[in-house]
Amino acid sequence: GIKPKPYDYMFYTNIYMLATALLFATIRGELFRGVSFCLAHPAILSKITNFAACSACGQSFIFYTIAQFDPLVTTTVTTTRKIFSVLLSIMIKGHHISTTGWLGVSLASAGILTDAVFKKH
Repeated sequence: GIKPKPYDYMFYTNIYMLATALLFATIRGELFRGVSFCLAHPAILSKITNFAACSACGQSFIFYTIAQFDPLVTTTVTTTRKIFSVLLSIMIKGHHISTTGWLGVSLASAGILTDAVFKKH
């Protein structure tokens, strides 16, 4: 038979999530309020479009990484990116994190470094 490609999975996942979101938004009575808000504030549509485009690009990179490497590499890349995002936010924007937050950053960094060291040997 025909073997689905990674982007086929991404497409069907997104269709399923769209249907699920529409269903729950309708059940909760939020769909029409959301559409009304967008119609009343059309400037938000460009922000929603930019967010959707960035999300699609990010999701494409994730699916590409899974297809070319494996889920473990994808997890490592994603975790590393999140750690750097937190550190950049602290350095550039002056955000603060608690001692527990620093412990989390340290543990995640140690895990990634340990993984990198043991993969080389």
